Amino acid sequence: MKRSTRILLTLFGIVVVTVAVVFVVIRPLGQRVAADQEAIRDRRDQLVQLQRVARRIDDLPQQREIEVILREVWVTAEARSLAARSIRTMKVEAASRYNAQPISLTLEGPFAGFYEFLLCLEQLPRITKVREMQIQKSPTEPGAVLVDMVVDIFFEN
Repeated sequence: MKRSTRILLTLFGIVVVTVAVVFVVIRPLGQRVAADQEAIRDRRDQLVQLQRVARRIDDLPQQREIEVILREVWVTAEARSLAARSIRTMKVEAASRYNAQPISLTLEGPFAGFYEFLLCLEQLPRITKVREMQIQKSPTEPGAVLVDMVVDIFFEN
């Protein structure tokens, strides 16, 4: 074989091996690194959300503030054109670091107002959870709803 042919075959072999290494080793490794970086970003986002929740748990209201919370709920409902038929506190449920105060609500008014009420309830500076909810057509007013719901308000022991 001529020397030039041997050099060309050697160069061709080197190119083939290089391309094979790129497609078999380096490219999958780069994809794995990109996936790992995306997973790290997701975990950081989750960590930020958990830290926000932890701060909210640390800032739970005291039990003596329940009347203030009830007033806020009442005012929020009235501001959304909802008639608060009843708002009653139920028996406090104790846990290790916090207590839950269930509040039974009966509201009547336009559905759009009720939807806005739920959005505002979610934005209150307290941790709340809607435990039960029953929505019916209002027997007295067309286009309105009658809602019976139980909302848990969490506070410190």
